[in-house]
Amino acid sequence: MTILRYTKGTNDFFTNQIMDQLFRETNGSLQNSAQRVASLNPRTNVVDEKEKFVIEMLIPGFSKKDVAIKVEDGFLKITGEKEDVADRTYLRKEFGATKLERAFKLSKGIDQESISAEVRDGILFVSLPKFKEEELKVKEITIQ
Repeated sequence: MTILRYTKGTNDFFTNQIMDQLFRETNGSLQNSAQRVASLNPRTNVVDEKEKFVIEMLIPGFSKKDVAIKVEDGFLKITGEKEDVADRTYLRKEFGATKLERAFKLSKGIDQESISAEVRDGILFVSLPKFKEEELKVKEITIQ
């Protein structure tokens, strides 16, 4: 990794524009920018089990009433919103997601009518059962 010093007076127009935009959008704080992204896109694992897929999503501080899961237009949409405590004065704030949003494209092999979800220990588990593949049956046809 190479660390480059940013000097506003350089002749590289493209680099100047990118850096100016970066500092303008994040107010000079990359840490705050990363927190905003993490609050909208919570960390997620997708596990392929034999009979189902399982989505594991970190949602610390969210209860099941704060989260909504919908199947719409071939997508599984997970959204959530909770109230932020307004009367607190923080000396340091490193987390505090109040919104989350994720969408997953569902394949044709998912049984959309049997999708279920539960929350345990700050993790949302969404179970996506696979259609059972029926064995191909050999059928003999008699000629008349």
